[in-house]
Amino acid sequence: MGHYSLWAVFKALDLDAPISAEATPSHVAMITEQVSDVIENDWSFPVACTIRFRFAAKGGRPELELFWYDGGMRPQTPDELEEDNERMPEEGMMFVGDKGKILSEFSLEKPRIIPKRRMREYEGSRANVPARRDRSKPALGLVQWIETCKGGKPGPGNFLEAGALSETINLGAVALRVGGRIVYDAANMQIANAPDANKYLTREYRPGWEL
Repeated sequence: MGHYSLWAVFKALDLDAPISAEATPSHVAMITEQVSDVIENDWSFPVACTIRFRFAAKGGRPELELFWYDGGMRPQTPDELEEDNERMPEEGMMFVGDKGKILSEFSLEKPRIIPKRRMREYEGSRANVPARRDRSKPALGLVQWIETCKGGKPGPGNFLEAGALSETINLGAVALRVGGRIVYDAANMQIANAPDANKYLTREYRPGWEL
């Protein structure tokens, strides 16, 4: 999963590990004596899935949900796109707020308020629209990475800062493995409602490679 696209979301909303993850994977069936039976898949990632993550309220931010879609699954087309006679793009990110929706490409490129009339209203009310990044210069993340490799301060993508995002994606994989919803106790790093699923949170390491 290209979860690197969620980096800016975790930073902007100051997200910790989720309090729950609920997976809905696709499945494959086979016909046995004219009866369709679902084939249990416990060895590979599904062809497609959706995962709903719930995050607890924090500071002045209320509880929120994050949805992941892959394998061709997409959210239902919002009314705002229907107003512009547009289809839901094959990939991208959509932010749903109390006052409207923002749609962007996969890594937050070209964000825009939908429908188009709302974007025009916004642009008309802004005296200073943020300038686009100069593509002739290296991206800031690349510069920071090079400086870190040369012995500088840790970059924003270091392991400590990426912990919550990595933990979230791993929990999504566990939810897919058990085929349902898991409730997570981040403080104790335990799955509260499905004790048998805790075996997927760690592994038995070879001697000399223990953590």
